[in-house]
Amino acid sequence: MECDAKLGFTGERIVPGETPAGIFHEHEMRYLFAGEFVRDRLVIDVASGTGVGTDLLMKFGARTCVGLELDFPSAAFAASFYGRSHFAVCDAMVTCLRGECADVVVSFETVEHLAEPRKFLQECKRLLRPGGHFICSTPNREVHRWYPPNPFHVHEFHPLEFVRLMDDFFCDCRIYGQGEVFFPFHLSRVLFTRFLEQVHFKEGLKRALRGPTATARETEFSRTSWHPAYEIKPYFPRWFVKPTYLIVVARKA
Repeated sequence: MECDAKLGFTGERIVPGETPAGIFHEHEMRYLFAGEFVRDRLVIDVASGTGVGTDLLMKFGARTCVGLELDFPSAAFAASFYGRSHFAVCDAMVTCLRGECADVVVSFETVEHLAEPRKFLQECKRLLRPGGHFICSTPNREVHRWYPPNPFHVHEFHPLEFVRLMDDFFCDCRIYGQGEVFFPFHLSRVLFTRFLEQVHFKEGLKRALRGPTATARETEFSRTSWHPAYEIKPYFPRWFVKPTYLIVVARKA
């Protein structure tokens, strides 16, 4: 594959040098978390995008890392820039790999895009060897339901719904949260910002109410970065503090 075009940032995948720092570091922290499971393992990154996270898993010591991505320009970009990993173009629900070929399957911010999430999870399970780990993230519906609808998302999950779905395919499911917010304040700010957008209020005040927006553009994930705002912690249901994203670590029996 050859990359002959500059990728634009749509908000749905990391584009090195184009993605705002906040979104960049959210994804970076997920791959840092997954890096704890990959040393000397055969790893598949489903919906690998531009490959920047796949490459980080190799830096953490994965024996082999294969990125699977439906979007050809993104896969071509990954193959051009991250030669230590392997990349292929295929559907997340019908991959091009034989069964039981991986020790770890990683897939971040994928399941909410799919009309058939159960088919996707069955395919991830097929790829795993017995005892292998599956690591998956998705937006927390409890928080994201208040944002404007995302046209790329088919279905977003509540925490209990997400875990129950994973329990149907895997065992030893452990749920984590990323990006905790103080929910009453966060909800008030989101709803007020949406109101201002509807009445076309001044952009400066809307930006201030949204909170600080990072403008720096970064190009590489680092295995030593740490960003407290995007920290991943074990999930505990609480009314006043909620994670923005959910992450499950599960195992194939």
